[in-house]
Amino acid sequence: MKLPPNTRVGEAQLAEELGVSRTPIREAINRLVGEGLVDARARAGNVVSPIRIDAVKAAQFVREKLEVGVMRRVATGSTAYFKFSVKQAISEQEFAIQNGDTGLFFESDENMHKSFSDIAGLPSVWPVIREAKTHLDRVRWLSLGRIDAKALLQDHRELLTAIEREDPDTAQATLERHLRRATDLIEDMRSEHPDFFETQSRPRKTTE
Repeated sequence: MKLPPNTRVGEAQLAEELGVSRTPIREAINRLVGEGLVDARARAGNVVSPIRIDAVKAAQFVREKLEVGVMRRVATGSTAYFKFSVKQAISEQEFAIQNGDTGLFFESDENMHKSFSDIAGLPSVWPVIREAKTHLDRVRWLSLGRIDAKALLQDHRELLTAIEREDPDTAQATLERHLRRATDLIEDMRSEHPDFFETQSRPRKTTE
């Protein structure tokens, strides 16, 4: 979301800004086209794709199913060090909120969720989740101004409590509520930023 949807992505400009040749830029853009994050349009050239609701929903589904499975394993028995590391992450998030540092909060949140996969003995699951949720992350960034970070922080505290009590059912319910906070607001965000979203669901084309 540093580049809003429909922003033109020029090879020459990016190559100059990054100090690299156009070849790796072209390869990167082609990959982003394949991932649905950039649209290659005949007249406009390469542009940042609009947010597509179907892609967001698919990303939410994949992330939720995988993370819930991971969380249930975590909540059935975790080390004291892991619980300590979660408490540290929560303290870092409290600091981020106090200082209005959205970037730090987002980064700390990501690292904490990654640690769930690590402690569950499934470190290779997080890269799958991370790649699958790319479209969802755009909505998450957009929602940060709407969601009270303190509510997200409270979710994390309740997750920690459920983990400490070895209560996988409560941990699952808390995580599901936590992961759905952004998508629950998607219609409000689309009303506020209509230009960011695709106007209707349709098969994605590489040219227009």
